[in-house]
Amino acid sequence: MATHKITLTRYGIAEVLKWCIERNHKNIPGTDSAAFQRMQAELKKKPDSSDYFTLHQFWKEPVTIEFTDEEIHTVDRCLYDNPNAENNQNPAIRYRFWVATETAKEAETQMEKKGH
Repeated sequence: MATHKITLTRYGIAEVLKWCIERNHKNIPGTDSAAFQRMQAELKKKPDSSDYFTLHQFWKEPVTIEFTDEEIHTVDRCLYDNPNAENNQNPAIRYRFWVATETAKEAETQMEKKGH
């Protein structure tokens, strides 16, 4: 199973978790996998400080998380289906997962051409 490393800020992680966990209402399965657990663990590292600078540094710090193709598909589905069900705009963070998905499709196409 192919995996892809995707770098997100913690702001981005919070946005993904909002649509994939909090507002999913168990409509889309697969949100309990390793990548989702890692994202939840990252947000639990939030400092107890109320200092703006400290919190801002925490939220904008980039984090690289490894996703399987299935997890990428789940995230993309969550970021599309759930906002649409609530008549909300699709989150901009969605494009981060298109790149990985398209890379996976290109790799599959190349493998098919080579006959592997």
